[in-house]
Amino acid sequence: MQAAQKQEIYVCYQGDALVLKLARFVWQMHILSAWLLAYALSGVVASHILWLWVAWMSVFGLVQAYISFRGAAHAAAGGGAVDRYATAFDATAILLALGWGWLAFMQLPAEDTELRTFVGFIISGGVLTGTGTHNTRYPMLVTTLSIIMLAQAARAFLDNPEGQRIIAAGMLVVFLLLMLGLGWVLRGFTRRGFVLQWEKMQLAEELKAAKYEAENANEAKSRFLAQASHDLRQPIHAMGLLLASQSDRDLPSDTQQVFDRLKQSVDILSKLFTSLLDITLLDTRRIMPSFHAFSLSDLIDNIVTEFTPAANAAGCSLRAKAHDAVIESDPLIVRRILQNLVSNAIRHGEGTDILVTTETTDGKVALLVRDWGPGIHADEQARLFEAFERGGDLTDASDGVGLGLAIVQRLAELAGGRVSVRSKAGEGATFRVGMFDTVEHADLPATIAEPTPNEPASPSGTALIVDDDHATLEATGALLASWGWDVDLRITLSTEDMKSLARPDLIICDYDLRRNQTGLQVIQAIQEQFEDVPALIMTGSSSPETAAQIREAGLLVLLKPVRPAQLRSALISLVG
Repeated sequence: MQAAQKQEIYVCYQGDALVLKLARFVWQMHILSAWLLAYALSGVVASHILWLWVAWMSVFGLVQAYISFRGAAHAAAGGGAVDRYATAFDATAILLALGWGWLAFMQLPAEDTELRTFVGFIISGGVLTGTGTHNTRYPMLVTTLSIIMLAQAARAFLDNPEGQRIIAAGMLVVFLLLMLGLGWVLRGFTRRGFVLQWEKMQLAEELKAAKYEAENANEAKSRFLAQASHDLRQPIHAMGLLLASQSDRDLPSDTQQVFDRLKQSVDILSKLFTSLLDITLLDTRRIMPSFHAFSLSDLIDNIVTEFTPAANAAGCSLRAKAHDAVIESDPLIVRRILQNLVSNAIRHGEGTDILVTTETTDGKVALLVRDWGPGIHADEQARLFEAFERGGDLTDASDGVGLGLAIVQRLAELAGGRVSVRSKAGEGATFRVGMFDTVEHADLPATIAEPTPNEPASPSGTALIVDDDHATLEATGALLASWGWDVDLRITLSTEDMKSLARPDLIICDYDLRRNQTGLQVIQAIQEQFEDVPALIMTGSSSPETAAQIREAGLLVLLKPVRPAQLRSALISLVG
């Protein structure tokens, strides 16, 4: 069906529904006017004829009332076939018009001018009312008005003297034409209103469809990034580890400069990729908080230890001044928030002091990261937590793409807090995260700090590395070998391989392996054969269920791409 046809059907439907709704307040006019005129005409018109006319008008008036109320209720309920009620209404309207026309033509005495004028006034009022309420059923309006007014015009022509007949009848015909013209104009206004309503509905449907399509496209994009994250993480992960494994080699100065820039580029790429994946995980609601009680002061100390080398390299002085508070939140999310805020402070602090502290109010505590850098202009603060907003005049890719604070705000909401900023140009900035509920005792140990880049990882024998990606396997092995480990590299580990396997001192395993095998299964099989072998899993899977399974097994999990400092920290925590 064409759009124009659908529009016409809608307009006709609404017009019929409107007539039925308005008719609920018009039918009384026919009955009350009939009884009023019966009183006025008693003694002038024969009683049996008069009361037969009153009965006619009352019966069809009540029938019209029934049709109007039923039809209006049907239309209000969104039912179809309203035109059947409208057609039945037309029939009652014509029958009532015949009653009014019969009275005007057959029963009014010619000699009683005042009575004829009174009856004509009442009938004209009814005609005017019908013009205003029934105009969307225009053929019915033409029929009913013509019956009533032409009957009056004919009677006026017959009853008036020879010289006045044409004038009297002509005035009534002109009144009829005026009412029909008014009804046509009102019908046009009403239909235009319904057309605009239809266009508005169509626009709303188009907007809804466009929004649904955009949401589906965005969700498909997010699902793609989330599902493909394993394949996307692998090459970045392998590049970072491979470059780190070669960092201690003596290279010519020109080659060393290129090597350092390459490491910097891979580090920037890793950070940007991690930010994009964080946004994807938040969009797909795949980051679910797990609340525990943990020491906030220990977490702050760990973060300060982790970022002190970076702060020193940037000419900043990073220090902590935190109360000994235990809060109830997700420690991993809070750690990520604090890492991001401290990293931003170092980047924008421009060689000033940076303070990480806490603020306690009414049994709740907030985190504060304060710097004394150039500050943030007031007009930039409102946009600061929007995605891809970097603030200031930053153009270097190493400054990120502006996702950091947008991620921080959304992570803070998951952790049960909010992020706010206080800043004046030239006076630095203070970022505040909270408020968090405090508890008495921690049920998790402090988060392990990442060591400084120059801190050696203690070699302790043989590291068994299992990963089905050749590049990642070789890069991980090269890095551990550069740290002094003997490495045993395996693409997979079958039952036959297990029989000849020597006891390793450390297991590093990918989660998704070949032949539907998981790293968790491999580690559990090795630990059944050799007790108390420290192990960790490095995975590119962003599934919360996967991370939960690994943690439930009591294993450490690192999410690719893993920076060498993260891996070094994990090894220290496992083997000392």
